[in-house]
Amino acid sequence: PAACNYNAMADCDDGSCQSLDACGVCGGAGTVAGCTDPAACNYNAAADCDDGSCQSLDACGVCGGAGTVAGCTDPAACNYNAAADCDDGSCQSLDACGVCGGGGTVAGCTDPAACNYNAAADCDDGSCLALDACGVCGGTGTVAGCTDATACNYDATADCDDGSCEFTSCVCYADLNGDLERNVSDLLILLANFGCSGPSCTGDINEDGDVASADILELLSVFGTSCD
Repeated sequence: PAACNYNAMADCDDGSCQSLDACGVCGGAGTVAGCTDPAACNYNAAADCDDGSCQSLDACGVCGGAGTVAGCTDPAACNYNAAADCDDGSCQSLDACGVCGGGGTVAGCTDPAACNYNAAADCDDGSCLALDACGVCGGTGTVAGCTDATACNYDATADCDDGSCEFTSCVCYADLNGDLERNVSDLLILLANFGCSGPSCTGDINEDGDVASADILELLSVFGTSCD
């Protein structure tokens, strides 16, 4: 009964009894079971009988795997593939500059010509800026000039202030009444305030805080001249 070809009807043994070989073949000669197909991914060169275990690689290179679409199956990865049914080890993460699978660790501007160049950055994050017309890094000015309407050199076309505003060149020195003339009218104003002391005294031509003889001398030095 232990033989694989046992015949319950036989009443005498004819010496034909067989046993299963390593691969389960009745009377077979196999001693080492395994896959004997060299094209299979689990081919066993030592096997001398095929046990039906041969496998092929799936889409992700897994021997005997069931994957048909290879890709990254980690939803947290930047290259996640929702269609993939097996993971091929391709999952990536964003680097410091937001590049999927990039090697950047310090984000910044890597253009040496940019005004905000960062020598420590090893990946460019698109933040590079240029100086505008007024020397402001990343500014929008295209025409530089003085943008203060009260300045002598006010430039109405300027859209950024370059610090050039000045307020003295258009002031007529010693012209106390603003008529661009230095004459008797100015002298009378000065004399009316003679002796005044303080920062708001009209007639303090030399700006020493007092309306005195020194201011009269300053006025007389340009007396009779105009500023136009």
